[in-house]
Amino acid sequence: MLQHIKPDRVELGMFVHGFVGSWFDHPFWRKKFLLEDEDDLLKIRQSKVEAVIVDDERGAAPKIDRPSLTPVEPEPVRRLATQPNPMTARYTPPSVAAKSTGFKQEAKRAARIVEKSKKQVGAMFEAARMGQAIKIKDVAPLIDEIRESVERNNKALTNLVRLKSKDEYTYMHSVAVCALMINMARKLDLDDTTIRHMGMSGLLHDLGKMAVPQMILDKTGRLTDEEFSTIRTHPERGHALIGDNPEVPDMARDVCLHHHEKIDGTGYPFGLAGDEISMAARMGAICDVYDAVTSNRPYKDPWTPAMALGRMGQWQGHFDERLMGVFINSLGLYPAGGLVRLNDHRLALIVDNCPEELMAIRVLPFYCTSRLQEIKPQELIVRPDQGPQILGIERPDFWHFEDWAALRSSVLAKAQGLSAAA
Repeated sequence: MLQHIKPDRVELGMFVHGFVGSWFDHPFWRKKFLLEDEDDLLKIRQSKVEAVIVDDERGAAPKIDRPSLTPVEPEPVRRLATQPNPMTARYTPPSVAAKSTGFKQEAKRAARIVEKSKKQVGAMFEAARMGQAIKIKDVAPLIDEIRESVERNNKALTNLVRLKSKDEYTYMHSVAVCALMINMARKLDLDDTTIRHMGMSGLLHDLGKMAVPQMILDKTGRLTDEEFSTIRTHPERGHALIGDNPEVPDMARDVCLHHHEKIDGTGYPFGLAGDEISMAARMGAICDVYDAVTSNRPYKDPWTPAMALGRMGQWQGHFDERLMGVFINSLGLYPAGGLVRLNDHRLALIVDNCPEELMAIRVLPFYCTSRLQEIKPQELIVRPDQGPQILGIERPDFWHFEDWAALRSSVLAKAQGLSAAA
């Protein structure tokens, strides 16, 4: 049976079915899980939610000496996809299980998907350029293949599609954004239909560039003001090309039209701000920019993934900060200067990625989450399946680190002092 109880009555061993109260007060992305971690218990007890819904048939029941509030029935529908401004990321298992495979093994499958994508997406975009109606049914199966590849190994396909030639950039950029949005949606544990719609949104987000003169798209030098103004019309042109096509979900129309809006209202075409921008469009904005800056282009060198995440995280007012955290966690890459949680009850500062070890990350643990106090920072190399592991990125303000820049500098200085003393 499901019961409402106050946050301070929650105990380890209970099965959390959900939370009651404002979405912004929810301590986790995931709504259903067995409570086994003391840090998670502390977060729930310190949260501002009105009540916690526990399932006493799947976990420990509330103590009977303090009666619970009225029992509740299970929610009939998911609400996550409609929320405009989600909270910080926490790892959530995907809603559809897929057998994980190694990078090299999945890279072969991903290469076949890339070749198929070039033909199918290229044909759809060229049809749009010629003024013909786009046929979603021709690319819908491709979205499921991309999703399956991402579920098996989320790095194989996204790494391959970063290598684009000039002639295929717009097509393959759309495939990359499709894969990134699917990967991000899985991290949010969205339902299957929403994940497919996210994939379709990524695939169609730049359709309007087919209405922009090719000479402008291919230009390697600086755009004139007039050319830049023309480029900025592509969201509205894409929305017009989609039209009232019944095969296209409303989410894809929304992302196509609004993926260049910014949280602070300085984006285009409408200058929307804050909650005026849907969650899907905010996700599209992040995925669009990330792939653009990490891709090979004839006029600029690509940024490394870690460099891109670090710089994007510093663009104040550009992206939704909470969704940026989700995106970073979904990639399993962490920018220097970021705050992460380890699986041994410590918070750590990301120093850098180890150039000599591709999958290793250098961090400085400096805070104990079980004792809620600072500890001496000591360098730690985090390696896959060896020693402490990173659970995910954390928001400094959640831990009341109000001046994160100052604290970050202090941690680095202390670590350098300890190293010199040794």
